[in-house]
Amino acid sequence: MDVCSVFRKIGFEASSMLRELYGRREYLEVVGEGVSGDISRRIDVVVEDYIVEETRATGFKAVVVGEEKGSRILDSQPELIILVDPLDGSLNYTLGIPFASLSIAVYRRGASITEPVYGFVKNIFVDDVFEICSGVVYYNGSRIDKPLDKTDGDNVVSIYTEQPRHLELVSRVFRENKKNLKTRTMGSASLEALYAALGVINGFMHLTGKLRNSDVAVAIGVANALNTGIYVSPVLNELKTSEIVKIEKIVIARRNSEIWKIVDEL
Repeated sequence: MDVCSVFRKIGFEASSMLRELYGRREYLEVVGEGVSGDISRRIDVVVEDYIVEETRATGFKAVVVGEEKGSRILDSQPELIILVDPLDGSLNYTLGIPFASLSIAVYRRGASITEPVYGFVKNIFVDDVFEICSGVVYYNGSRIDKPLDKTDGDNVVSIYTEQPRHLELVSRVFRENKKNLKTRTMGSASLEALYAALGVINGFMHLTGKLRNSDVAVAIGVANALNTGIYVSPVLNELKTSEIVKIEKIVIARRNSEIWKIVDEL
């Protein structure tokens, strides 16, 4: 079986499930904590369980690493690692704000996080689909060979921080270079990081130490394939795929972005 087509099907089916269950209050119930300490709602667990069972049914020798229940080994000698965020933007989803996504990244065992066999992220509310298959990037079904530039002079930066000085640094460097800056925090890091990786926005910055590898695994793969700039702390080649880990800082931005002038100060 082809890994890309199999997990593409699973991704679309899981996304459809999220969309169909949207607004049903019984699925918004808090049922515990995920492996990273964040609250888990019933919808998170149901969708992650669905992906695990669909992966099991494929017969692939795999381990599924999910934000809700951690590593679930489906074969004693797994060949694939499936890194899953069943619902990124769960607070938006709970509040009725239509901006949330599902993320699946598939790796050969031992591969770097920059090199997924397949990656899938979908905005569950609109037909916005990001994929990478064997190093080739697709956006809504169209092959993308180089970063896009859709901003028409507006430098949009998605930034997550709890330190005012980060906002001051970013504002200052764009102002000093006479560039118009617009900041956004939309609530689904998987999507926002991918918009930056594709060049739809100027950059994505998450500096809180709370982001997980599963949130941005596909974006990292896409950025690597398109030669978009990536900065990660801890360093990129130490970022695991075999377990859910938190990322202290990550920046994904165009190579010519003013952000790179201040990255050492973040």
